[in-house]
Amino acid sequence: MITIKKTDQKELEKLRIADGFTRWVLSPGDKGKNELKEILIERLNEGAEVWIAVKNGEIIGFVIIADWPALPEGKAIEAMEVAKPYRGKGIGYSLLDRILKEAEAIFVLTPYPEAGYEKALEEFYKGFGFKYLSNNKEFMVRIPENPEKLEKWIKHIDRLIDVYEMLIREMKRIYDERYHALLKLVKKASGEK
Repeated sequence: MITIKKTDQKELEKLRIADGFTRWVLSPGDKGKNELKEILIERLNEGAEVWIAVKNGEIIGFVIIADWPALPEGKAIEAMEVAKPYRGKGIGYSLLDRILKEAEAIFVLTPYPEAGYEKALEEFYKGFGFKYLSNNKEFMVRIPENPEKLEKWIKHIDRLIDVYEMLIREMKRIYDERYHALLKLVKKASGEK
C-alpha cells in the first residue's frame, strides 16, 4: 500500500529513500539517497512543505512546496519526482492530486523535465489545470476558481500593481537624478561644457 502525506523532519529521518531518484541528486547509490534526504530536511527547516509517497517504509516520491513570494497564500512547487521503478503507476498523479485538494491556493511551478519527457510533463500539469501565462513557457500557474479567494487575490494584486508603479517611478527618478549628476561630473572633469 502506498501512503501519500505531508511529512516532518522526525518522520523523514526514520524513512528510507528508494532507489531511482535521479533528478535532484548527482551521486548514485546510498550517497545520492543521503543527499536527497538532506535536501528534503533542509527545505523543511527553511519552512517548505515536503509531501511524500511511502511504500514499505521507503520514500518513492516527493514534492517540495514553498510559499510563493509574489503572492500571499500562493504556493510554488519547487521539486517533484517519483523514483524510476515507480514511474507510470500514478504516484505523481496521486501526490499532486492530494496536495491540490488540501491547499486552495494559486500554485506556480517551473517544469524541469528529464530529456524526452518535455511534452508528457507539460500535459501532466495541464491535466491539473496548470497553464502557461505567456509564450516564453518559463512557468505554469494553476488558479483555483473559488470566488472569495479570487476576489481577495485580485484586490491584493491590484494593490501590488499600484505599489510597484509608485516604486518604479521613484527608482527612475532617483536613477535619472544620479545619472545626470554623474554625467555633469564626468563632463566637468573632462573639460566639456
